Amino acid sequence: MNFLSLNVRGVGEVAKTSWVRRLKLKHKATFVGLQETQLSTSSSIDVNGCWDSNEFDYASVDSSGRSGGLISIWDTSVFQRSDIIKNRHYLVVSGKHKNSPESVILNIVNVYGPQSISEKKKVWLELLNIINGRPGMRVVFGDFNAVRDPGERCNSQFCPHSASDFNRFIHEANLKDFNMGGERFTYMSRVDAKLSKLDRFLTCPNYLQLFPLSYVTAHPRELSDHSPITLSSSVSDFGPIPFKFFNSWLLKEGFDQVVIDTWNGFRGYGTPDAYLAAKFRFLKDKIKKWRKDDDQKERQEISVTLDVVKDLEKVAESRPLSSEEQRIWTDGIKKMTEWERLKALDLKQKARIKWTIYGDENSNFFHWYINSKNRRSLLHGLMINGRWMTGVNEIKEEVYRFFHDKFSDAHILRPKFINPNVKTISMMDAIRIESSFTPEEVKVAV
Repeated sequence: MNFLSLNVRGVGEVAKTSWVRRLKLKHKATFVGLQETQLSTSSSIDVNGCWDSNEFDYASVDSSGRSGGLISIWDTSVFQRSDIIKNRHYLVVSGKHKNSPESVILNIVNVYGPQSISEKKKVWLELLNIINGRPGMRVVFGDFNAVRDPGERCNSQFCPHSASDFNRFIHEANLKDFNMGGERFTYMSRVDAKLSKLDRFLTCPNYLQLFPLSYVTAHPRELSDHSPITLSSSVSDFGPIPFKFFNSWLLKEGFDQVVIDTWNGFRGYGTPDAYLAAKFRFLKDKIKKWRKDDDQKERQEISVTLDVVKDLEKVAESRPLSSEEQRIWTDGIKKMTEWERLKALDLKQKARIKWTIYGDENSNFFHWYINSKNRRSLLHGLMINGRWMTGVNEIKEEVYRFFHDKFSDAHILRPKFINPNVKTISMMDAIRIESSFTPEEVKVAV
């Protein structure tokens, strides 16, 4: 699910609605939240002009004169609304995300923060009560009119009291902030060029578990003094991922034989280094094929074993199990325990953490750590020539250019060492130096 948030500074103009529609299409947004619509009646908003199909629904909060106004628009094929809460400074839309497992409940909060410090504190308390009092996941976004630290302001005054109240709200609501890509500041005053990071996305940990590779990007300001910001859960395809070897494979039956047969059965040619590289590639392909077949076979065995164990447990509720049934049930439990142990080994290796440090075999922690590490290390975009680029080909070309320039030889012409009087060794001595050590020489050296 992709979100778009924008303080549009008035959505009554055709140019503004066309801009919103263009952003929605470009970033494939399924939920769009606008702040400062500056329209006192929702009927004045051209919602159709902001969307690209008839599959949408919306909710809005009217502005007070030319101040404020909120509207949230969503794709009804992705999100189904169940409840709405309206306030001058926030708009809460609760519903089900249709494409997620078990139709997960989402509480999506579109925020336009007030200017007054006391009013902000009041809004944060109201939102905290709403967020903590409703089940499901939470996504809170918009123009908060507040920053978290002095680094989020430039050429403008930082208010520690306002920042403290805002940070306390984020902490008590158990919300997580993102490292935003693209523009560093989301707001730039067109009068005195003051810069601030007022717009952001905040999500709960459960949302990050469901969409672990989510990321936030601030895009260039065009028709507003605020940047459009997006929360995306889709990931760019940079091609096949590198081959990874898991230590648990060494404990699986048949792995040793696959390696031995493949290593001894390879036939190739070329220089020793090229031959060895080709042999390793051949072995890697065979291991990948073995792993694919073994994983499919293992899944089937797990399913069958689980069904057998459940059936025997149901039988045990009505009568005592026979000795043979008890043996089958015990073997099934042992198999499932072993599969879970090997699965935990893979999780530990992915997380790159020593198990003994934490001492708790809690796979949820490792899932969280893996997702967090992947989210931090994933390349969502690059600043190229002052512009934030997200295209796969553009990123690949820039990465290649960077490392090509980094490792290129700046000095094409180098001084040559020419001295005919340098002593040389004979051809036989050269061959002897390059030849392999004999077992006798190794024994003498050791």
